[in-house]
Amino acid sequence: MSESKKGHHHHHSHSHGHHHSHSHGGSAVVGRMKWALVLNLTFAIIELVGGILTNSVAILSDALHDFGDAIAMLTAIILEKISHKQSDARFSYGYRRFSTLGAVITGLILIVGSVIIIVEAVPRLIEPQTPHADGMIGLAVLGVIVNGYAAYRVSKGGSLNERMLMWHMIEDVMGWVLVLVGAIAIKVFDIPQLDAGLAIVLALWILFNVFRNLQEAFKVFLMASPSHISVEEVEQEIKTLPEVEEVHHAHLWSLDGENHIFTAHVVLNQQITALEAQAVKEKVKKLVAEYGIVEATIETELSGMTCIDPVHK
Repeated sequence: MSESKKGHHHHHSHSHGHHHSHSHGGSAVVGRMKWALVLNLTFAIIELVGGILTNSVAILSDALHDFGDAIAMLTAIILEKISHKQSDARFSYGYRRFSTLGAVITGLILIVGSVIIIVEAVPRLIEPQTPHADGMIGLAVLGVIVNGYAAYRVSKGGSLNERMLMWHMIEDVMGWVLVLVGAIAIKVFDIPQLDAGLAIVLALWILFNVFRNLQEAFKVFLMASPSHISVEEVEQEIKTLPEVEEVHHAHLWSLDGENHIFTAHVVLNQQITALEAQAVKEKVKKLVAEYGIVEATIETELSGMTCIDPVHK
């Protein structure tokens, strides 16, 4: 991790032991995701049978969607496990981005599933088929309970991968609430078109939230600064140190949406010894750690020196 850790002496033997596992509670993350997978797959089978028995396109669509979810979750779990491996010569910053890759794959599967739901539901708006309302109500109540519990379990996590999976669960809860309201309306007012209408509304709502989460995942891959931190903000914080005159060539990006990397050139306002320069570096690293920066590489320069590194345009 950062060079400011106690006992991290620079002998430059090229064996600093930099294993970037960044594995904050890796087994707990995978455990939560496995729970969600088991619940999701079990309920998808119940939905499939229930959808056929009730003749409900909303329930059948949700069953298809849940099977897609299960595939996405399995992929996400595998990639999440990989993401907690320690860094090596091939992936020197570690494997954390595999978790974000899981979020992207999950999102793409959700998009495909939502499009299929819309394609299936639109013809039923034109030629409605009457579903079995009582059966829909029973399945909907069960759906809200099961998916609500799964969403609660996954919501304890903070990674992009878990956030995407949480949306899987939340969308299912919301979907079942819609199905429940729709089934009651179908039973009371005899409006069979509501079944297909609900399926379309749910699919559009899913697409909206998935695109929002995918945008965050793509930002990570494109090395954008984390949305809740600005480089300027971190620079200003470093400039509060009495020894620091200026900060330039500052770069901030994220490994996975949670763990961030920072590099900068820090200009010192006076001649100081190598030990004093090291002390300034350690102060800087402690300051930036508060922003979720798990690793900072700081180069110190003296005032008046010409910086030979290129400006990134």
